[in-house]
Amino acid sequence: MPKAESIPRGVRKFLDLSTGHLPVSDRVLMVSSAIEALSFSAFAGPYGWFVHVPEDGASICWTGSGALNAVFSRARELDCDYVLLDADGPRDEALPWFDED
Repeated sequence: MPKAESIPRGVRKFLDLSTGHLPVSDRVLMVSSAIEALSFSAFAGPYGWFVHVPEDGASICWTGSGALNAVFSRARELDCDYVLLDADGPRDEALPWFDED
């Protein structure tokens, strides 16, 4: 992966992850109309969500578990501005895994 300095201006990175990094309760929240009340951008698709990663230290409006914050922290660690949470996305061993379904 190229270093941040070599990425052309206007191009942003995203972290591709499995929805299994969120517990079912968080996935239900993301599916519900509560997504419209979030303090960060999240776009629903048929198999998951494309989510903007808030800046470190930014206050976010999220009533779910801490798993989403862990995903955001991991994305920041990898210098990603977005996360694609996809039902068929890859598993990241650095993050909690919720084998609930």
